Amino acid sequence: MPTIYAATTDRDINSGIQSSWSGARDASTGTLGGSASDTSESFAAGALAFAGRGSTTYKVNRCFFHFDTSGITGTVSAATLKIYFLTDVNDGNVIIIKSDAFTGGSNALVADDFNNLDFSTPYSGEVNTTTAGLTSITLNATALADIKNNNDFKFAVVNFDYDYSDAAPSTSNYVGLRFADHSGTSSDPQIDYTLQTGYTNDVIGVAFGSINKVNGVATASIEKVTGV
Repeated sequence: MPTIYAATTDRDINSGIQSSWSGARDASTGTLGGSASDTSESFAAGALAFAGRGSTTYKVNRCFFHFDTSGITGTVSAATLKIYFLTDVNDGNVIIIKSDAFTGGSNALVADDFNNLDFSTPYSGEVNTTTAGLTSITLNATALADIKNNNDFKFAVVNFDYDYSDAAPSTSNYVGLRFADHSGTSSDPQIDYTLQTGYTNDVIGVAFGSINKVNGVATASIEKVTGV
């Protein structure tokens, strides 16, 4: 099973402390965390609330990743994203969603990328981050298609219960993780993927992914159907 690793441009962005939840979650720009060479971040993805005198303020942290998928041209039948999570505080679970970040020169992440993500296009389900370590995340069919069809596969890691769900938190909820700059590659953000074998074209309007057999023959054993 081939493995690809995240570019070392991975990084986090936070909204800064805002007077309202919408001001934090929907901010058009943010503040880059640390430096591009950081090996980890304790507040990688989170939704934070700070109780003050008569009011509560908020802060959102998001983490962005970029994979070079230009060498993947075949149909991807399965893919598992692996991220090394650190300490989880309160409701720190996350979700992986589509992003068009890294708009700076040489594909660098910039502050204005904070809101360059698509909440309507999740690449995974809710990811449990309560156990620190390398966590396997199954990517969905939308992610598989984007890995195949695009030279760059970009996504954001965001808090599930509050940021993704757009619900104002009453406490601080976050999780840390390791970046691609961490020593070695064993704990780097990585994707293991499997390419579809056999026949991978649609048959009379039915997507190949929904076909197990053609005239009783498994698709993995078929190279052509009526010469195609």
